[in-house]
Amino acid sequence: MVILEEEEDQKEKIKERVDEVIQILSLREDILEQFVDKLFNALVKKITVLSSAHFVFTLKSRMSIDEIIEH
Repeated sequence: MVILEEEEDQKEKIKERVDEVIQILSLREDILEQFVDKLFNALVKKITVLSSAHFVFTLKSRMSIDEIIEH
């Protein structure tokens, strides 16, 4: 039972983090056509550079996004 409760707690925390990201993005009324530093800073905690073409964005919500740039 303890493991199930821990899994449910984890799922709830992830949902809360995703909801935070959605809330920040929903405050934008227009479509993003250029870089907006306030929005970026509100969402991104850090960027890890794995190579000149591979980056990992760690969001403040603790989610990570891999970005690979093809040359």
